Amino acid sequence: MATIKDVARSSGYSVCTVSKALSGKGYIKSTTKRKILQVVDEIGYHPNHLAVSLKTGRTMALALIVPDVMNVYFSRLEKYVDHYAGQFGYMVYLCNTNNSPEQERSYIKNLSEGRVDGVIITPCTTQLDHIQYLKNAGIPYVYMNRYVSDDPEHSLPLNNEKGGYECVRYLVDKGFRRIGGVFQSFSNTSFPQRYSGMKKALEEAGIESDESLCLFDMDDLDNAHVRIRGLLERDDRPEAVFAANDMLALSVYQAAYECGLRIPDELSVVGYDNSYMSDKMAPKLTSYYSPVRESAECAIRYLMAVLDDRVPEKMEMLDGWLVEKESVV
Repeated sequence: MATIKDVARSSGYSVCTVSKALSGKGYIKSTTKRKILQVVDEIGYHPNHLAVSLKTGRTMALALIVPDVMNVYFSRLEKYVDHYAGQFGYMVYLCNTNNSPEQERSYIKNLSEGRVDGVIITPCTTQLDHIQYLKNAGIPYVYMNRYVSDDPEHSLPLNNEKGGYECVRYLVDKGFRRIGGVFQSFSNTSFPQRYSGMKKALEEAGIESDESLCLFDMDDLDNAHVRIRGLLERDDRPEAVFAANDMLALSVYQAAYECGLRIPDELSVVGYDNSYMSDKMAPKLTSYYSPVRESAECAIRYLMAVLDDRVPEKMEMLDGWLVEKESVV
């Protein structure tokens, strides 16, 4: 089994420098850190978490709490959180709430009993009194893709309104006037923000916002295509659809297929998140990239700074961008 001394010998750096690179403590050049981490991967070194825990009093574990692991956005988020946490010798526990506020509360309560050193959470509810368990336990946390007005220090928001605006503005600029929208529950604040962006784009273009062309509370992803099919079977169906995430866009594709509508010739579709799935759909889905990798890195940096008693950088709102592919004509 490889040891930290093996990493030092293979990389040409001292044990002290290797330790800094793995723990994130103390200043170290980024180029040096990259070389050391490359050697770590090459020789298969794994820190002894029990030894580190006994020495530092830390669990060397973080928790990532998400609303729905079936959503490919969150599986991608877990991948990047695990990657960046691993650079500091941390493992990550994935906690799926299934969009249940009660389950979310239970996770928070249990994790606050010293099971992890930090928590990254995408809440499924706006009622966040249970976060007090983490505060009382002194466990640092980050709200991922959320802005909590009375707790801005721990908020890492994404610019969802801008994203929704740019998606629908793109469709408007392509000449579409009857634009539909498909959204999950507004208890997830990302979706009302994306809807607000949609309305703004329509209003700027002089197009009256028509809620009858939109579907809301589409949390049952297994059967979302059934409701979407009803929308597409109408005589006054939309010419284009903005799906507020790629999972919903997939349901639009299924409904269009069942209705005999060809994408993009007879129906154009824009998704959101630009997940890996968007490239596997036929035709490839035009989708808005949500900065999942960047947000994961930012959240881990914040937690590591707090755990090391350093002043963390302020977490700023992150922007994404539209990735044009084949689903809009």
